[in-house]
Amino acid sequence: MEKFFKHFKVESEFVLSGDLYSDIINQLGGMELGNGIIRIIKEADLKKWNSIIDDAFPFFKNMYKLFAYDWLGRFFAVDLRNCNQPKILMFEIGTHDVLGIPSTLEQFFDNEVVESSDACLASDFFKEYLLKFEKPGYYRCAGYKVPLFGGGEDTISNLEDSDIDVYWSIMTQVWGRTR
Repeated sequence: MEKFFKHFKVESEFVLSGDLYSDIINQLGGMELGNGIIRIIKEADLKKWNSIIDDAFPFFKNMYKLFAYDWLGRFFAVDLRNCNQPKILMFEIGTHDVLGIPSTLEQFFDNEVVESSDACLASDFFKEYLLKFEKPGYYRCAGYKVPLFGGGEDTISNLEDSDIDVYWSIMTQVWGRTR
């Protein structure tokens, strides 16, 4: 995680215990990085978010461990389905899709987040968003007014500042009505 810490100028003392997932949640939980492009989930919020993700994507129930979310309200989790091939899952409510990123947790932070930030976090889109709007706060995201799964456009004009909890709830309901 050295590249990640350096890239985001994380100055807190990070102590490895042998369980990187727990170390990230316990030591970095609640941290906002890169001007809000990604946030580490607070341990106290994990139960609530697991329930919300399970409602939206019931097939994945008990098959992941959440650790972060980005400015677009997409959640990242360790995939627990196959230990032989480490994978990070990205739960995207705006498209109602789950994408698999072939990497370990450490590789995700050092390689995907740092070296492939546009593919992973839509960093160029984020820069464009910040030219028109303020960065979303900890419990907020840039949510799609018209979801992409409902024909909405992937443009800045289709985004609005949203309470992330409300956004996921509404998008889950809309998805349920459209399928």
